[in-house]
Amino acid sequence: MSFPTQDVVATSVAIHRANGGFFRKHDDEVFAGKKKSNSQLLYRYFFEGDKVEVTDADKSEASDIIEYLQGLGFKALERKLTDFESNVLKFVTSDEVGKESIGIAASLPKVYKNKLESDKWQDRERDLGKKSEYIGTLHERGNFDITIEFVKFIPKTVSYLVTANCKGNIIKFFAQDKILGSSELKEGANYSITAYVKSQQVSKYSGFKETMVNRLKVVESIS
Repeated sequence: MSFPTQDVVATSVAIHRANGGFFRKHDDEVFAGKKKSNSQLLYRYFFEGDKVEVTDADKSEASDIIEYLQGLGFKALERKLTDFESNVLKFVTSDEVGKESIGIAASLPKVYKNKLESDKWQDRERDLGKKSEYIGTLHERGNFDITIEFVKFIPKTVSYLVTANCKGNIIKFFAQDKILGSSELKEGANYSITAYVKSQQVSKYSGFKETMVNRLKVVESIS
């Protein structure tokens, strides 16, 4: 049994909206019974008759998602795609998908949102990176006033890579959760911190100078 890809993605968008975001089966909210995983809801819709209202807006967003993610084919000309990206590309370039592939659709609204945010950040990073210089003294602790620019979850390390702006210069560090000090770690938040300067180098991804710090302590969260 197979289903039109457009219909599957539109239903995934509707579930993402109704469920209040994307939840995986091992997330705390799902484990505690407060939420159902998006993939479970998607399977229930197509195979158990559960109802989900799919609006015209959901269908329109699904078209945008499919069109955007089909662009991964061009990325493949520039670099090797990850296994997940390859699976997504195969999914969105198929007219119909079977039961074994439907689970991929559950995460696509979140994947799409993350990629749009990443695209927006890359534009901002280019503007910031052109003037970025190293800050602090290598292998010493220093004081830094920072503004959070971008927060990216890294599944491999189960942590967040945080990129911040310190007086126009790029500074990065890893965080174990999305709380820094006593406030939420989010774009636009300001902090006064002390940290150890681990490295100063040109990023192989962006080509700009950046300072990597660790052993970070928050002195003050600044509104």
